[in-house]
Amino acid sequence: MKISLNKLIMTSLLLLCSLLISAQYRFEITPDIEEAYDYAMSLRKTEAKKKLQYIKTADPNNLMVLLVENYLDFFEIFINEDESQFDELERNKKQRLQQIENAKVKSPYSRFVKAEIILQWALARMKFNQRFTAAQEIYSAYNLLEKNVAIYPEFLLNKKSLSILYALAESLPGIVRKVFGVDGSIQRGTEEIVLLTKLDRDVASVFYDEISTIYAYILSFQNNDKHNAWTFIKDRNMNIENNPLACFVLANIAQKNGLNDKAIDILSNRPNGDNYEKFYYLDFLLGKSKLYRLEKGADEHIKVFIDNFRGEHFIKEAYQKLAWYELVMNNNFVAYKKYIEYCMDSGSDLVDEDKQAKREAKSKHVPHPDLLKARLLYDGGYYQRAYRLLITKAYLFQKGSIENIEYNYRMGRISQALNNPRDAIQKYGYVINIGNKYKSYYACNSALQIGLIYESQSDYRKAKEYLKKCLKMSPDEYKNGLHQKAKSALERIDEKE
Repeated sequence: MKISLNKLIMTSLLLLCSLLISAQYRFEITPDIEEAYDYAMSLRKTEAKKKLQYIKTADPNNLMVLLVENYLDFFEIFINEDESQFDELERNKKQRLQQIENAKVKSPYSRFVKAEIILQWALARMKFNQRFTAAQEIYSAYNLLEKNVAIYPEFLLNKKSLSILYALAESLPGIVRKVFGVDGSIQRGTEEIVLLTKLDRDVASVFYDEISTIYAYILSFQNNDKHNAWTFIKDRNMNIENNPLACFVLANIAQKNGLNDKAIDILSNRPNGDNYEKFYYLDFLLGKSKLYRLEKGADEHIKVFIDNFRGEHFIKEAYQKLAWYELVMNNNFVAYKKYIEYCMDSGSDLVDEDKQAKREAKSKHVPHPDLLKARLLYDGGYYQRAYRLLITKAYLFQKGSIENIEYNYRMGRISQALNNPRDAIQKYGYVINIGNKYKSYYACNSALQIGLIYESQSDYRKAKEYLKKCLKMSPDEYKNGLHQKAKSALERIDEKE
């Protein structure tokens, strides 16, 4: 009896100690946490670290500090793409997860914060082509969030990152979905994030702008609803005066809507003081935007990116854009060849834009300056300028040549943008019939665009026919992106039928 009593006393003491230790820690979004988070999201790293250090002293048991610290690591790696920095900071991930595990706080935030940390590292890891490990981390985050939903169904923040995973699930290769068991759809992802967009800023707390960005991107890139994405994001009052990331989001979505002048205005007036971390990709984005409207001096911004950015992505594309600038602005074929040669060995070729730049360099084919001008004007949303240019240059492009195929493709794109679907379908059809023997992306994207036109007209039978044609083609350029859009469209149609 004495032994049993001792055991009972010891067990009770251990339980009491465990409860006392757990009670010390908590997850709370305090005003100080909000301020630190705002600094982190605004790329004001020094101020964020100073605030976090204060919180660790004044409020040492608030584990929300760990999430804000992870945001700082994530942005530093994602923006700078320094692999040695990634290797150095990666140990912080394990330490933060272990700290949350040891605290044993019974709160919906425990799994949520762990999932957010893991997901951010997965996204950062993909910058360095560590795809399998990233997939494992995505699966781990997915499981944590799904479990959190089961235990805390009223905790709405579960939907923030789950919406992305659901929306992208159909885009994953079949073997990946089967092995890792990630389930979802564009419709489900959209529905999840829509619920969060209805929350007031006070209720959504620090995650308000993140929620807004996720919904806008799902609308634009997964639902092909660029107009509503822009209408939504511009009305959310994101702080572009003091937040470079907000400038990136709004400029990117504005540009996708053909609002290039608006994108230039946002990027030209972005915050860029010493208290902000350098975000050189925005210089590149500004240079590209100015090139789209054929503006003198566009190359200066692109050179700032090349001279200062130490990562591997978009370097080839940047040199390609310098080559294009010399061709369309200066008619300088020698300078074009100089810059396009850099696309062979500079930077990596993991993303489609860099792959396309390298292929152009390898092909030794110099783009026709007038077709290139039309392409750039189209990309900037200057459709009437592009149309007038091509109409006056039609005589230059001999029927059956690759330039003639590109000419018809460009006219199809412009006609579609000018809400003339009949002419667009005619031009695209010509490109598919004649251009399929070439390995360029013209025929593949023409099939995709006809499919999207028919989808918008609710002619789902014809839409599916052309979307499947797109998936059967294997162009040398932009294949992944085009096939991704076709798969997303087919998924949308299946959900509508």
